[in-house]
Amino acid sequence: MVPNKGGINLSNITNELWKKLYQICDETETKRSGIDCLVNYYITTLGWSEVKAIKYTIDLFHSGTIKQIKMFGKDGNRI
Repeated sequence: MVPNKGGINLSNITNELWKKLYQICDETETKRSGIDCLVNYYITTLGWSEVKAIKYTIDLFHSGTIKQIKMFGKDGNRI
C-alpha cells in the first residue's frame, strides 16, 4: 500500500526527495552510503519520518554543515 496523507502520494514525494539528496551528494562528491547512514540514524534513533529525515539532511548541505564535517578525517584531524 502506498502511504497517503490527505490525497498526497508520500511515495512520490519521498522518491523525489531521495533524487534531490543524491543529486546534491553527486555534486558535492559526498558518499551516498554515508548520507544513507545519516538518514537512517534520524529515522531509527530519533524516530523521524523518512521525509523529515531527508529534508533535514538536505538542509545540512545547504547550511554548510556537511561541508564542515567533510573537512575532518576519520582521525579527527583537519584534511
